[in-house]
Amino acid sequence: MSELISIERDQSVALVTINNPPVNIVDSAVLSELLSTLNLLEADPLCRALILTGGGEKGFSAGASVEEHLPTAAPQMIGQMTEILERLLESPLVTLAAVHGICLGGGAELALGCDFVIASNDTKIGIPEITLGCYPPFAMVQLPDLVGIRKAKEMVLSGRAISADEALQFGLVNSVVSRKELQGACRNLLTPILKNSPRIVALTLSRLRSLQTLVNDAGHKKMGGAFLSDLMTHPDYNEGMNSFLEKRKPNWKGKRFCDGGCHK
Repeated sequence: MSELISIERDQSVALVTINNPPVNIVDSAVLSELLSTLNLLEADPLCRALILTGGGEKGFSAGASVEEHLPTAAPQMIGQMTEILERLLESPLVTLAAVHGICLGGGAELALGCDFVIASNDTKIGIPEITLGCYPPFAMVQLPDLVGIRKAKEMVLSGRAISADEALQFGLVNSVVSRKELQGACRNLLTPILKNSPRIVALTLSRLRSLQTLVNDAGHKKMGGAFLSDLMTHPDYNEGMNSFLEKRKPNWKGKRFCDGGCHK
């Protein structure tokens, strides 16, 4: 693999680390390497579980690249995110995100796409896209099933990050531990699962995933397509992206609607 992704194997478990300092942005290169990593691990019949984590002290990931949200690059970014989230749903591997520090935007969507999430007690999970003049298409598919529609609306519409303890309270993560205990907690969760029949675990996991409300290929593709059609020519989307890149406050339009349609 490239320097962006590292893999460590411990028998049937693969630890996959995103190494894209300083804040592990999940840009096109990282997403491409993650897809290649899935291909590699799934082709190995001895590999049964994947622990996904972020390297460095600052956190799991600060999200997708803002530059790749610009209209020229956004279709590729949305396509890659759709593909990797679909792959996580279809993977024969048990997937677990080990999250610490910041876990935002596309990084949070990636973590929540895993079967399990264990967070360190310094974790902040947030979906801040609304503050940049857009919405998080994949989190809008994931969150209602995980935390309920009311909490999902709060998280998406405010953009506010929540603490690890609050995430645990609402069922967004499986458990919260200290940072030094994070990897051990992941192994402890996986150990009783991996004692069972490999083929039956994979089959059962596939059936469980099929029950996740709207979290399926159609949901990801539908929301990814809506993101592109709703936002690529929206003036507030472009204002949000450019203001972030120019390190200034966005100048939003004053009304909630304008001539020609309430979404434009």
